[in-house]
Amino acid sequence: MSRNSGTHGTRTGSRLFVAYAAASLVSVIALGAVLLQGARDDAASRGRDQGLAQAAVIEEMAIGPALDGADLNLGLSATQRDRLQAATDLAIFHGSVIRLRVRSFSGKVAFSDDGSTVGGVAATDPAFRSAAIGHAVVKVVPNSERSIGQVIRVLQPIIAGADGQAIGVLELYLPYESIAAHLQGQMRSAYLRLGAGLLGLYVVLALISWSTTRSLRRHAARREHEALHDGLTGLPNRDAFRQRAESAVDTVLRGGGTGAIVLLDLDRFKEVNDTLGHHAGDELLRVVAGRLVNSVRSDDVVARLGGDEFGLVLPGLGAEQAHSLLARVRDAVSQEMSLEGVPLTIEASFGIALYPEHGGSVEELLRRADAAMYQGKRGASSIVLYSGETVAPPTQWLRVQTELRHAIERDELVLLYQPKIRLADGEAYGVEALVRWQHPQRGLLPPPEFLPAAEQSGLIEPLTAWVLRRALADQALWTSAGRTWSVSVNVSARNLEAPGFARSVAQVLAEFGTPPQRLTLEVTETAMANDAHTAVRVLGELAALGVDVAVDDFGIGYTCLSQLRTLAVREIKIDRAFVNGIEDDAGDRAIVRSVIELAHGLGCRVTAEGVETPQAQRWLADAGCDDAQGFLFSRPAPWAELVDRFDAPETTAPIVPAPQHEEGLVR
Repeated sequence: MSRNSGTHGTRTGSRLFVAYAAASLVSVIALGAVLLQGARDDAASRGRDQGLAQAAVIEEMAIGPALDGADLNLGLSATQRDRLQAATDLAIFHGSVIRLRVRSFSGKVAFSDDGSTVGGVAATDPAFRSAAIGHAVVKVVPNSERSIGQVIRVLQPIIAGADGQAIGVLELYLPYESIAAHLQGQMRSAYLRLGAGLLGLYVVLALISWSTTRSLRRHAARREHEALHDGLTGLPNRDAFRQRAESAVDTVLRGGGTGAIVLLDLDRFKEVNDTLGHHAGDELLRVVAGRLVNSVRSDDVVARLGGDEFGLVLPGLGAEQAHSLLARVRDAVSQEMSLEGVPLTIEASFGIALYPEHGGSVEELLRRADAAMYQGKRGASSIVLYSGETVAPPTQWLRVQTELRHAIERDELVLLYQPKIRLADGEAYGVEALVRWQHPQRGLLPPPEFLPAAEQSGLIEPLTAWVLRRALADQALWTSAGRTWSVSVNVSARNLEAPGFARSVAQVLAEFGTPPQRLTLEVTETAMANDAHTAVRVLGELAALGVDVAVDDFGIGYTCLSQLRTLAVREIKIDRAFVNGIEDDAGDRAIVRSVIELAHGLGCRVTAEGVETPQAQRWLADAGCDDAQGFLFSRPAPWAELVDRFDAPETTAPIVPAPQHEEGLVR
């Protein structure tokens, strides 16, 4: 593709140079024609001036003195005629004058060198009239006595007396050949100089044209390269990646075979940017780009799609081969490096979509590779092959993210609260804050409609900050109403990875004057498994503040027992998937009982989520579970409504008929 582009650019540049050179040649020729015509006109003007000067000398030195006292209307005396004849014969003999006539103002020929009294310029001619009133007129005209050649005709006023008054018109024909020959010699020299100058000008213009077109070719090639390559890493960019991917997919669709589209996203890249600076982040991207290129085959495509996201096109590979290659790529990327003198390792999540198995268009393959990569970021494996069961991020995420950003700014979010009930006495001792979005067109939206989109972008941080501040503000209000409920707020993996998260929590607590022990932060198992080292450190910082930490949705993630033992956790919440089955499934009952015993052994409280029947409540209480949440006690509701429902702190939770489960309202 690069060679074809270069050839095309060379041909285009050559055509441009030829066009430029031709245009320059036309311009030079036109300029030469103008200059030559100017030179001709200048030569003719010099010839006329020379003839005019010669005529003035003849009139003043010969004709005027010979006609002193003459009246041309009355004719010439014999003496006057003899003097004129004597004065003109010598000039005629030497060839300095071809024809001479002395004429009155009326046009009458008083004397001519050949004795004729007719001919010459008509008295009505504007040139004759101009000479009659005192203005000499000169013109180069054809020689009437020969079929070829030209002569200079001068019509000159005759001044014959001391009074300076004109008495007639001298019509004089002077030879032009000698003047023309002299002028032609000058013109030849001028032509040579002009030609050399124009040739030099054309050569200069041609060189400028060649230099300009070469610069334009280089600029066009550079612009074409920049349009299809990433300026930081030098890798193909998103547009080039799409072109290469479309070509690879089309080849397979026409001729058979298989291949893989892979999306790769660096884990914790934002943390590197925030802690070491953007220049370190840029260097990290360059190092990763080099490792990617060196880890794949020569015919594979590696591109930077933007930010810390890269794309790969792996033609000819099936699922196992692609996974094996990406395992080597992952190992290469995760090798330790040093940035700003700080040793660090970077990990990546890979999503694989096979063509044509998972789609026949690049758009479809990218969506499915992105879905697989998203699963990799939230799961145990960093290399995930798309499958029909993979939960793909909604296609409208980009729109949701834009609208959610405005929703945070416009305060369209609302908090509902679900009480946490102590099973020992049925008292509501705390609440969990559950965010909803009051969408202006779609109504009240549950978290699954917008939280996944927020977690895949930087919006999860301002969203969590909004929830935390609003929850503490509401807590201050119900505290003034006589309720001492603690409040639980959910946080995501991105919150734990954000630099200074524990410090920001401490600042908000101080702002509202909230005792740390009245706040619980709930973290899912999956969030802790995403970066165990960071999770241990941040949860330890939160515990040091006095904030309680709860493991949410326990049982469906990837937390190992040794990891759980090292975490600063005060509460374990059993996922509803196990609680819903305790009435009918012996296996679920065994799991729940084991979790209760494990949590108590670690010094943690146990909360069962999704309790919907009195039978489940009684079983959990008998099994030693500490607390419960669920529709049996209350749906999520505004805090003021809960204050009215749980009228006094000692009031126990009412047992109400189990409502029909509403998907997505609890989280």
